[in-house]
Amino acid sequence: MAKEQSHSIREMITKERLVSDLVGLGVRRGDLLNVKVSLKSIGYIDGGAETLIDALMEAVGPEGTIVTESFVYMYPLPLSKWDAEKISDHSTPSYAGALANAMIKYPGAHRSQHPVQKFSAVGALAQELTQGHTADSYAYDVLRIMAENSGRNLKLGTDEKVVGVGTTHVAIGSLGFRQRLPRTGVNYLSEEGEIVTFERNWAGICAKGLINFIPLYRDAGAILFEGKVGEAESKITDMKSTLEVERQKLSQDPTFFFCNDPACEGCRLTWEFSNGSKPHVFYHALRKEPKRFLKKRQLELISLVRGGRVQKAWYPS
Repeated sequence: MAKEQSHSIREMITKERLVSDLVGLGVRRGDLLNVKVSLKSIGYIDGGAETLIDALMEAVGPEGTIVTESFVYMYPLPLSKWDAEKISDHSTPSYAGALANAMIKYPGAHRSQHPVQKFSAVGALAQELTQGHTADSYAYDVLRIMAENSGRNLKLGTDEKVVGVGTTHVAIGSLGFRQRLPRTGVNYLSEEGEIVTFERNWAGICAKGLINFIPLYRDAGAILFEGKVGEAESKITDMKSTLEVERQKLSQDPTFFFCNDPACEGCRLTWEFSNGSKPHVFYHALRKEPKRFLKKRQLELISLVRGGRVQKAWYPS
């Protein structure tokens, strides 16, 4: 009963409130925004994710554009018979949450044709941003283009809940950082209507280490505005500035985005400049999350049995 009463008195966040908060934060008409959101942090939105998109579009106006991730799952290669039947196309749901899936269905939305790292966009530059992002593109090329065209990152939620600003992926790509990864991919439908297997060819980043950049962004003036949207701590950053900060810092110290978790295999073992030892990392990982550790080893074994191999993945320059 107490739980029901608590929910009933919780403030409803309306579209009008969201528009007011977004404009008050610093969102301008004509903005090109990379939107990263924790819906729960905002509060109980009347109409959910669709209402948030409506509010964002009203805040940036018809001359503005909003962009969100709408990434899809990959599977161990070679693909099993079951996984081979999962064809990535324009309508494939995203694992990136309610906002991502609402964007896919939003009227006038455009979604990039990359088989995995798809982006969805609505607004004046939506088609221009997404139409060239294909299987042959750099995975995060949409964000690079945004950074070069006065794009801003809008984060609704704390740095712990909504990690990164997107441009770090562009930075490590431009610097040519390499990472050893198990082979993964997905089948997709080519423009000719043929089913083609796409294999991952980019590196990833440990989310826990991205918060390391926040003080650097602040010192460089890359954080333009901070405030609240609904109940969410929010900020707007300049994408060109965050990218410059990241490139400069990572060219000096490639390990700067590493987290401090001794059990993190991604940071400690996979990069060409990682300096951890397997026994030490595996010991901590097994103690910390035994089920997850054993499951990961099982998936790697399955990949090897199928004829897979561990390869180097990186961003094309």
